Amino acid sequence: MQLLNKVAIKKSLAHTWYIYPISIALMSVLWVWGFYAFHQPSKHEKLTLFFAADIKDDSFLTDIQTEHYSKEKLREVNYKGLLPNGVEYLTVLQVYLADCDIFILDDETMTRFSEIADHYFVEMDNYVKETYLFNSNEYYTSHEKDYGVLIKKKGEASFYSNYMTFDETKDYYLTLSITSTNLGKVISENNEYYDNALTYMHYLVEKSL
Repeated sequence: MQLLNKVAIKKSLAHTWYIYPISIALMSVLWVWGFYAFHQPSKHEKLTLFFAADIKDDSFLTDIQTEHYSKEKLREVNYKGLLPNGVEYLTVLQVYLADCDIFILDDETMTRFSEIADHYFVEMDNYVKETYLFNSNEYYTSHEKDYGVLIKKKGEASFYSNYMTFDETKDYYLTLSITSTNLGKVISENNEYYDNALTYMHYLVEKSL
């Protein structure tokens, strides 16, 4: 009986041997994927930015991250830059409007959304201005509410001219996305600690002054 069992096992192994290396490979892939997924930054540990400009050098973004944030506070900064006269601009912008933290947009784009600004952009009320911005700032206003802070004037050089190509016929404003989870107390008192979008805005605006 034992001899018959050994023969049956050998026959089975001869026909199913390939299952074992496949299983090992699959388990390895799942382990790597699980490790990677577990160590991905959370929504509060990363920022996404969209620029209505062509980014030539993104070092200003990484400089802000390394100079002002601990690795535990802000682990990742992603961005997309497109000139507003590009054929893909509005299509890509619509995607980022659904999932972004900070925008730098030209005045024409801001005007395009002026009637529904509160659907996409955070109002820069007194709390935001007094806590994260500067007395000298100018704002984009729609229906008596401020939704963007001026970051570059048309035709004038700025700190960001070294890093981005702008449409020089337009003013540019920084605005905060209402979809961001990093708006601190703007969302709720319980979210006070998660204000990376607000502090990052502060540093971006500060460099433009």
